[in-house]
Amino acid sequence: MTLDIRYADGPLGHEIRGVDLAQLDDASFAALEQAFDTYGCIVIRGQSLTPARQVDFSRRFGPLDRFVLERFNLAEQPEIFVLSNILEDGRPIGLGGDAASYWHSDMWVSHRPPRGSILHALEVPHRNGEPLGDTCFASTAHAYDTLSEEMKARIEGLQAVFSRSKYAEYVELQSGTVHAREMTQARKSLATDLITHSLVRRHPRTGRKCLYVVEGVIDHIVGMTPAESEPLLAELLAHVVRAQACYRHRWQVGDVVMWDNYSTLHRATSDFQLPERRLMHRTTLSSASLAIPFRKIHGTSARGGLV
Repeated sequence: MTLDIRYADGPLGHEIRGVDLAQLDDASFAALEQAFDTYGCIVIRGQSLTPARQVDFSRRFGPLDRFVLERFNLAEQPEIFVLSNILEDGRPIGLGGDAASYWHSDMWVSHRPPRGSILHALEVPHRNGEPLGDTCFASTAHAYDTLSEEMKARIEGLQAVFSRSKYAEYVELQSGTVHAREMTQARKSLATDLITHSLVRRHPRTGRKCLYVVEGVIDHIVGMTPAESEPLLAELLAHVVRAQACYRHRWQVGDVVMWDNYSTLHRATSDFQLPERRLMHRTTLSSASLAIPFRKIHGTSARGGLV
């Protein structure tokens, strides 16, 4: 089938129109999944998903992961992770966005990070009629494609050493919140302090090469000192997040945004506080769903769109 796509100005953040995620037939779902694989970040507005329906839709992609802080997972649907600044009886009902306001892909502490996430907006904060709490996305696949041939040759085969300790220092410096410290503590059971990833990784489904740089957490490149590594890492990150390669999502109630952890980076914009309320439900696509091969079910247009 043909999807109705409203293209963003950059390489990702395209809006899929005219679909009800709770009632997708198989052909429509296959087309949507291909758009997700192809672009890395897609937007579907006007959805009204109960937690059960969000989980059912998410499971069509494959197995799901649970968030590491169990107390922010819904009791009745623990695959749903709550992002919120709302307090009930003085306690937060979800994780605030302040620990995610740096350019990252989720769960880089894992040898095999989850495939991606699906985030559904239930309450969006506003001030003076304008929405707050935007989320920014950048395409690491487009970033690799637009590197010079000299830079591609320079970084081919390089390994980057990611550090949980460096992350803890960086995020606490940025936010200083209890939740940031909780996140680092929870991740201690998931990995050793240092984990090595390829600086250029091939997407398991599409085969596209993507840069793997995360802000503030890479200690060094194997074979280089931290001081020698830093200029190259800074140059690569700046290339990934330059304005023409990014999409900034302004949330509306009913929005569903899907992002791919292999071909995108994202960061939260924490520009709101109570009584400005935010409530989002997130599901996480397990890395196990990457095993299903990517198959083109349509041709592509000149700009890479589905036809």
